[in-house]
Amino acid sequence: MNQVLGDLEEKIMKILWGCATPLKPSEVKCQLEGDYAYTTIMTVLARLNEKGILERKRKGKAYYYSPKNNKESFIKPKLKGIFTNIIDTYGNIAISQFVDVLETLKPEDIDKLKKYLDSKIDEDK
Repeated sequence: MNQVLGDLEEKIMKILWGCATPLKPSEVKCQLEGDYAYTTIMTVLARLNEKGILERKRKGKAYYYSPKNNKESFIKPKLKGIFTNIIDTYGNIAISQFVDVLETLKPEDIDKLKKYLDSKIDEDK
């Protein structure tokens, strides 16, 4: 199963999505929990840039990084592909497991799902 982002990539993106301005690698490192080498952070940021997920701009001697898209715009098409793949591969088992997981949701999340389903039913009428 393809993971959308690696663990460290995900942590870095969470920081960048939560920041209103581009950040230098040292600023990302300061906000990360855990003991990561500066060179590791630089490498991950460079790779995210190469993948087209981040923008990189040079200011003086440093590069500053920012997301190309907001979190929702980035993740929606990726999740659609993952969910489609899971259902195509596992069919009814995947759907029944999804329903089982719904039982663990908070009431407000279940309400959101109900509203979404109701809107889809209304569209089909």
